[in-house]
Amino acid sequence: MVIKELEQLGSKQSPYKRSIVLIRHGTTQWNVEKKYLGHTDMGLLPDAQEELAQLREQCRELIWDAVYCSDLLRCRQTLAHIAPQLIEQAKFDSRLRENDFGQWEGLNYEQLKDNSLYRSWIDDPQKVIPPEGESWQTFAERMDSFLHEQIWSEHSHKALIVTHGGVIRYMMSRLINGVGFWDTHVIPGQAIQVQLEKQGDYWLGRRMDFPYIGL
Repeated sequence: MVIKELEQLGSKQSPYKRSIVLIRHGTTQWNVEKKYLGHTDMGLLPDAQEELAQLREQCRELIWDAVYCSDLLRCRQTLAHIAPQLIEQAKFDSRLRENDFGQWEGLNYEQLKDNSLYRSWIDDPQKVIPPEGESWQTFAERMDSFLHEQIWSEHSHKALIVTHGGVIRYMMSRLINGVGFWDTHVIPGQAIQVQLEKQGDYWLGRRMDFPYIGL
């Protein structure tokens, strides 16, 4: 959706652009087993360096004004593999964690498909909460908090964000007009670039090819 900028000062300035690159962490064992992986702090598979080699090469010459990373191990390891020189620059933020699936962590569809609450959650995840898990409202609020603080209100022209699949889907739905949560498909180790342009009080976003970085 189109986002109203909080800072009125910016609306008096000429339109300007920002480039945001969203990277999903590399593959974990639970990804392979198609298990729900939220706040469980699991590392990458042993072949992560090979899996992320192309992304490392693509990021080698890029310079970032700001680097943000989920504080969970699989994201920290991903950043270390693709851009170890950015570790000291990175801000590790728990708001960038995946949704917490509570009692469903470590389980897959086959194990949960006969659970009536799970079926209700699949049909309407914005209203149904996994047992001991995180509500959609809480997840959305921390995502919006990060976006307002670090993206829309900051002045970093080029930002790198290493995070999780659900976080990327949500951010894409907030950054680009007409994009729904399930419209973005992102695999482990994939990078997605969004170019933002401010027009008046609003940020307009569009998806760009990566590794193109343009402002």
